[in-house]
Amino acid sequence: MKKNLQFRQVYREGRRVAGKKVTIYYLYREKEGLFPGFVASRKNVGKAYQRNRARRLMREAFLELEKKFTGRGLWIVFVASFNPKETPYGELKKDIENSLFKAGLILQADDI
Repeated sequence: MKKNLQFRQVYREGRRVAGKKVTIYYLYREKEGLFPGFVASRKNVGKAYQRNRARRLMREAFLELEKKFTGRGLWIVFVASFNPKETPYGELKKDIENSLFKAGLILQADDI
């Protein structure tokens, strides 16, 4: 997802599941495909280089978990609320995976 209108629609009409490190908003759409968006705000994450790293880490976790998704018509927004310097990647991936499982977007989460 790239357009602000899409992000606002997901926030307004979609559902939300909050993890410890990442909040996930999602909205089912009629078009096939998974359309992710990654958000790291100055308020929650900090400086620009930290926000860029947070988005990169969330994108990497999403790409690893993409094959586990059950639905295919989905807009999904990952909102960071962690410091990328202090959060190991494995912990972040586990948090995202558990949140996706809680929301019913993936069938099975490893190490719940």
